[in-house]
Amino acid sequence: MQINKIKILLLATLIITLSSCIGAATEYSVNSGGSIQAVVDNAKSGDVITIGPGTYTENVLVNQKTDLVIRSYDGPENTVIAANDSTKNVIYIQNSGNITIEGLTVTGAGLNTAGIYVRNSDYCKVKDNLLRDDALGVYLSGSNYAVVSNNIATKNLLAGQGRAILLESSNYAAVSGNKVSNNRYGIYISNSRENTVSGNTVNLSADHGIVLLNTNKIVLENNNVNSNSNFGIYLSDSVENALRSNTVFNSTNGINLVSSSRNEISSNTISNGSIYPGTHAIFLNTSYNNVLQSNVVSNNDYGIAMRYSNGNNVLSNTVSSNNRGIYLTLTSSSNTLSGNLANSNTYSGIVLEKSVDNTIISNTAKSNKGTSTSSGIILSSSGNNNVANNDVSENRRGIYISSSSSGNTVSGNAVNSNTGYGILLETAGINNNLTSNTVSSNGGYGIYLVNSGKTYILNNEASRNDKGIYVTTSHGSVISNNTASNNINDGIMLSLSNDSILSSNTADYNNVGISLNSSRKNEISSNRVAWNLKAGMFLCPQSTNNLIFNNYLSNSVNANNNNNECTWNITKTPGRNIAGGPNLGGNYWADPIKNDDHSQIYANNDADGDGLIDVIYNGDSLIDYHPLLEVYLVLPAADFTTDVISGPAPLTVQFTDISQNATEWNWNFGDGVSSPEQNPKHIYTAAGNYTVNLKASNMNGTTSKTAVITVLQDQGGNGSNVLPKADFSTSVTGGYAPLSVT
Repeated sequence: MQINKIKILLLATLIITLSSCIGAATEYSVNSGGSIQAVVDNAKSGDVITIGPGTYTENVLVNQKTDLVIRSYDGPENTVIAANDSTKNVIYIQNSGNITIEGLTVTGAGLNTAGIYVRNSDYCKVKDNLLRDDALGVYLSGSNYAVVSNNIATKNLLAGQGRAILLESSNYAAVSGNKVSNNRYGIYISNSRENTVSGNTVNLSADHGIVLLNTNKIVLENNNVNSNSNFGIYLSDSVENALRSNTVFNSTNGINLVSSSRNEISSNTISNGSIYPGTHAIFLNTSYNNVLQSNVVSNNDYGIAMRYSNGNNVLSNTVSSNNRGIYLTLTSSSNTLSGNLANSNTYSGIVLEKSVDNTIISNTAKSNKGTSTSSGIILSSSGNNNVANNDVSENRRGIYISSSSSGNTVSGNAVNSNTGYGILLETAGINNNLTSNTVSSNGGYGIYLVNSGKTYILNNEASRNDKGIYVTTSHGSVISNNTASNNINDGIMLSLSNDSILSSNTADYNNVGISLNSSRKNEISSNRVAWNLKAGMFLCPQSTNNLIFNNYLSNSVNANNNNNECTWNITKTPGRNIAGGPNLGGNYWADPIKNDDHSQIYANNDADGDGLIDVIYNGDSLIDYHPLLEVYLVLPAADFTTDVISGPAPLTVQFTDISQNATEWNWNFGDGVSSPEQNPKHIYTAAGNYTVNLKASNMNGTTSKTAVITVLQDQGGNGSNVLPKADFSTSVTGGYAPLSVT
């Protein structure tokens, strides 16, 4: 019996031992002088091969293996695999899965071969290796879900050739923490998608640092790309990739996109130690619908540049200390530049050349003044662009438009304190619109047109400049509703410019308010010109055939007129004139100090009350047949009464106008109904409190009056509209206390 028990126990132990050995991983050790290949050939799934210190001269093939780890015992410094045949890959993994190569030095791969080549093998890991003097360091082909991390790939021999890390037709890989240098390309990814490349250092590439060719949805982030000879990061035929928070330093060029669309380029820092001609921090070539946002670029010839590129958004970038900040050229269209800081660049902050239909909005372009012609924003041979709400100050010149740039809109910009001109249009074509800009305190002219006709200059503030608005050799322009005051010389000046309209401008406190030099057939009307030092208006002998009427002139010298061939009034025409009268005619003539000019002296000479003085103004080589009389405006006084102010619904109310000096009425009855009648009747159908508003108007303005109408509910029952009547009776009306009353 005891012997049987012992036999059963031994059998059970054997079964357990055998069971534990079935499918168990084996850890192999290879020491110096041994064959790595022999061990690999015998390895099974799940095995670990640990390589001891030494140099192993062989080429290793891992074929049709799974779940295999090949690693060093003592790290890559002491564990070297050197190619026995430099025409073959040093370590070649093919048709396998989940293979790990870790902690080795791999060297000696010759032309077109790799230190570690992974082909048609998914879930492989290549990490913590040193790849030295291999034509291709780590090469993945047709292999997905790989991890390539913390490797060092460098060259001393054949420096500047090959690729450190190459992914070809390989997806979902993570390439991180690698340090690569002295290759032709640092990291090169082609025909691949949805890989992540992060935290790598790529230095001293003979060509580009990181290349994406025909890729999709690759993420490049937090990489350091330094001292590469061409572009730090280069994309070609690649879409929907994200380049975020990379640093590119001292590469000849920073980030380049060629035929690449819908990419995100954001929060990258790109700079050089010195500026070299032809360098670009970010360059788009034939690339569409990309987003460039929150990048910081400096010390390049061009900060952000694009050509033949449309639909891109350039947002909130800091572009400073370059030769040119942001530069669009060669038919780049429909791009949006917004929220960028383009400051302290040598030649210009923002430039559009041969580019149309772009939007430049809410950017800051300041302190661009490295040369005498440096400008905040330049448009050259560029039409139909919208330049709006930018701060373009403290440059040599503010906004410069030239070379047949037609149809642009420049609006709402702050163009101040530039040492030269504020806004300059020079041979700029036609139909440019300058609207609602503040152009002040510039060392040159505020708004300056040269050979740029049919320009619309509207609603601008052009004050405290040398000249406020200066138009020369430019015909057919409209200059209206501008304020051109407190300028050193002229508020508004036309020189050699014909067939323009100057209307409704304010030109006060200048040396001369409005000047015409050899300018003909212009219409000057409805302007306020007051308190100018030398003259309100100046006309040289050659400034003839101009029509000048309905201007408010209040200067010590209102007209320094040197010809008698202009017309200073129109025929009497109904309409509010600039002095408040009911008719248009000539001009208002006043002296603000002496109070002795024509419209003041003859203020009582208006027999028919038409607002036109009956005495002709004749002086200064001009005749004004209908000088204006200042008429003080009388506003209407809105008022009304009603026949009732409350009652049950439906309630009919008669409104009676008792306004003074009103010519038009607009009633709002408070229930969504209105009326233009003077004395309307209105029926309220629902109970409530209704605020009635009457607006009474005349040609001088509008005033209003309100009242409340109260409409009560029906209290009579059965549809009758009878208000309740309070009443009561008592059993007695007097007596002695105690007195009972019911």
